[in-house]
Amino acid sequence: MLSDIAVELQELTESIGADRFHLYLVQGVSKPRLTPCLAEHAPGHSVESAEFAKRLPKRFADKLSETFHPLFWGIAMPDDSSGMHWEETLPLDEGCGLILPLATDQRNHGAIFILGQDIRLERDLLFDLHSQCHALFTQFIERDPHPAESASPAISKRELQCLKLTANGLTSEEIARRLGLSVHTANQYLANTTQKLNAVNRVHAVAKALRKGLID
Repeated sequence: MLSDIAVELQELTESIGADRFHLYLVQGVSKPRLTPCLAEHAPGHSVESAEFAKRLPKRFADKLSETFHPLFWGIAMPDDSSGMHWEETLPLDEGCGLILPLATDQRNHGAIFILGQDIRLERDLLFDLHSQCHALFTQFIERDPHPAESASPAISKRELQCLKLTANGLTSEEIARRLGLSVHTANQYLANTTQKLNAVNRVHAVAKALRKGLID
């Protein structure tokens, strides 16, 4: 049960003096975004989860896919940093916060935000905490019926334009006219996108792109 993972994450949160957490998936190919998944003791997310996702800098989701070290604000980090690196970031609230980037062997990415007023950390404790969160994130991906799908090849801006117009009901001929392309080129863009999304047809590709947040 996902609730079991939420309880374990909450216990880890409280073990460092924090009071709540938010778990996110990094979803999307060309425009990665943070999707809230778990908060405190239960599956789902809170108003705060969604609010934090809106407050983050524009490229923050990209950063979480490329960064493996902890990010923090308002915390006195350990003096002993041998073997580890961490980075201060802009605060999301008035208290203390720790952001741990997460990843699985299948290249699913996410992050856990741990928040409170008096977070206490030692180097080894931080290392163990990050390791345990990675393990729980892997369990979450295995149990979640709609995880972030395996990283797909990059989809170009033009390919997404064609797919979005398809979602709006335009035919290949209409898309070609709208974008100043040949019908053959428009069809090739749509075929490329369908393949990259591992979809069976254009309709399926549109559905997957909508779910990933690639188009709206």
